[in-house]
Amino acid sequence: MDTNWTLGVLSAGAENVQPLAGGTAATRSEAVEAASDALVVAAMDRGRQEYRVRVADTLIVVIPGLTEQGEVDLFDLAATVPRFERARR
Repeated sequence: MDTNWTLGVLSAGAENVQPLAGGTAATRSEAVEAASDALVVAAMDRGRQEYRVRVADTLIVVIPGLTEQGEVDLFDLAATVPRFERARR
């Protein structure tokens, strides 16, 4: 069964989530991986914002952490969606 995923951002001062990416994957784990990759790319481009990730019927809100240098922690961010998925089981 195909699994849908989406990524959106709620930018500071905005009232609505702006869609950024989405797609369909053959399995849930592939959808998690695709959503995670899209989240990291979005954070690289947009910085520290409030992101909304949906995989199938699961929605998570992600606000990336910062490194000691004050930059978005992309390494930790890359593990966020897969970590949440493991905890969901």
